Amino acid sequence: MNALVMGEGSDVARACVERLREDGMTVVLTSADRAVDDALELGSRDGVDVLVTCPEMRVDGSIESTSEAIFRELLAVDLTAVFRVGRVCFEAMRRRGGGSMIHIASDAGIRAAHDMAAFSVMSAGVIAVAELFAAEGAAHGIRSNAVCPRSGTDVAAIVAWLASNESAHVSGATLRVDGAAGAAMVLDTRI
Repeated sequence: MNALVMGEGSDVARACVERLREDGMTVVLTSADRAVDDALELGSRDGVDVLVTCPEMRVDGSIESTSEAIFRELLAVDLTAVFRVGRVCFEAMRRRGGGSMIHIASDAGIRAAHDMAAFSVMSAGVIAVAELFAAEGAAHGIRSNAVCPRSGTDVAAIVAWLASNESAHVSGATLRVDGAAGAAMVLDTRI
């Protein structure tokens, strides 16, 4: 099986590459700015069975403190690139009769984090993209899921499971990997 992992500057991506290689996959690690070209090359040469996308940029700060330029850069690197490489891999997977897309987002995309507002917006977008690829891919045997860890959580084993046939009926899911931190809401409001 052939996998493309986007997120060259990410520790999570590198851990996923290592785990997928241990599971016998041929893996190409790429970055957001090269992902589409690498996907096209891999798709036309060997085919793409698995796509893993990981955020390469994280921006901390409130909505008020995040400049529009930084917001646009974050969306380009971590959301638009997921959409673009996903479309290329979707077509390659459709030609092969199926595949698995695993999009790493963040638990901040499920429940907004005020101290990383732009990253929350981007993560929510990645979750939506994962769900849309799942809906469109169902008829073609293409699965797509979002994985939403907290910082520092090891997700490589979950990615490997989602890439395998063991998860053949899991698609359109958003898997929160946060040690139950998101199971309860903590409110910090002004009254």
